[in-house]
Amino acid sequence: MGLIVADPLQVRLLRKDIDAWNQWRDRNPDVRVDLSGADLTRLDLRLANLRDADLRNATLILANLAGADLRGADLRNANMVGARMIGVDIRGTDLRGADIRTAEDLTPQQLQETRGDKDTVLPEPMEPPDNWYD
Repeated sequence: MGLIVADPLQVRLLRKDIDAWNQWRDRNPDVRVDLSGADLTRLDLRLANLRDADLRNATLILANLAGADLRGADLRNANMVGARMIGVDIRGTDLRGADIRTAEDLTPQQLQETRGDKDTVLPEPMEPPDNWYD
């Protein structure tokens, strides 16, 4: 398995300013967002456009994702322990192997249109949606 490395310019822009990030996303809709393996610990990502982003193996520990758009994002094996998830749109998101055990404000409704597996770690006592094992 190859090393997973994020695009350093994208990580820098995301860390610097969410408004500038969202404007860049609006101006560059065809650019593939590669944040795979990025350390985004404690980052304030409120309202960030992370739609269809590659966030495989990313570290989002205690990140504030409130209101972020993560539709279609690839969060396989991401560490989202303690991430703030209120109002996050995660429809179509791949959560296989992700650790969201202490994610705050995550609801069963948010998980309904996601993809997960037996390795996805959910908050207690949340149960995986039935469609995860289809």
